[in-house]
Amino acid sequence: MSKFTKYIQGAPFVNRNNYTSSLLYILVTITSIGFSPTSQGEIANEFLLFPYLGVNLRTDLADDTELDSHDYEYGVDLFATFEHGNFRFLGEVMLDKREQEIERFQIGWMAGDSVVWLGRFHNPLGYWNSQYHHGSYLETSISRPAIVAFEDEIGILPAHLTGFLIEGVIEHDQQGLGYALAAAVGPEFKDELEALDILDPGSGAKDISLTLNLHYEPVLYAPTLYGMHINYTEIPADNIGFNEIHQINAGLYANWESHPWRLTGSLFYVHNSLQQISSSVEDEFFSGYVQAEYNLHDQWTIFSRIEWTIGDKNDLYLELFPGYIRDRILVGFRLDIVEHHALKLEISSNRNTQDNDFGQFTLQWDVMF
Repeated sequence: MSKFTKYIQGAPFVNRNNYTSSLLYILVTITSIGFSPTSQGEIANEFLLFPYLGVNLRTDLADDTELDSHDYEYGVDLFATFEHGNFRFLGEVMLDKREQEIERFQIGWMAGDSVVWLGRFHNPLGYWNSQYHHGSYLETSISRPAIVAFEDEIGILPAHLTGFLIEGVIEHDQQGLGYALAAAVGPEFKDELEALDILDPGSGAKDISLTLNLHYEPVLYAPTLYGMHINYTEIPADNIGFNEIHQINAGLYANWESHPWRLTGSLFYVHNSLQQISSSVEDEFFSGYVQAEYNLHDQWTIFSRIEWTIGDKNDLYLELFPGYIRDRILVGFRLDIVEHHALKLEISSNRNTQDNDFGQFTLQWDVMF
């Protein structure tokens, strides 16, 4: 991928086939411009497909759970970028068995070492949400840590924003200071967090979200980095009896790599103020994860992840997400079968916000074309 794609990630949800068809047409049209004989200047294109197919098996499920003892997952993520001079475009569409979602739609302009974006993007929270997108082939694991799950996967933080994003790296003596600043529209809460629909921007109630993310790269553009973020979001929540939820989340994160080892971790502090007309309810908790990976061979990687939540007992905000995984211990392996094909397995022990424990076995095949 080109240099600028190191700093691009984010987007929203659409459940209508005509919307998805329209965006697919836009993606294909824009990424085809580079092959036109009338194009002038240096042009770079990427159009990638990330199909996946997986199965989940679960044990010890509670009687009132919404989870099935077994289910299947399949879909494809379409990812496109286009560069011409200072102009940048990024688009991403997810098609899966449940719905068709517009995940990102960003128009950008390169200004010095920065890219200024307008559109739908990943909220630059911590490490995972900034570095990865919806193509799970790029992740060693199958699952994302619960604290950075997407909104429609019982995510509790605003993963997608719509508005302005500025990001880049300040270079000095082969080291780098990376930054991302977002000023955008965040989600509302209905049965789950719902990001703004860019194809129907007048629907729903939305409010402001502000994020600052800073990270230090000891070696410029190398994988190892250390950073922090802070986010403030006002979440409309009329349908649950509150005017708004004012949320502050902040955290520290790191990614360290020295072959054959890799360690990735984040610590989050989350404070929620559930606003009523004449009063408010204040809650706060800490959450974090650490994932360790060991590359046994060019094709084999084993990994393990621990996730935890502290101070969440009787937390009114988390009670809005009964399926949220508050604690998890996970082990797995990844086998890169042939070029751009990966077979992954995860076995995990999980506890949700209702203190229900269950085990899960997941097997998934991921591809990149």
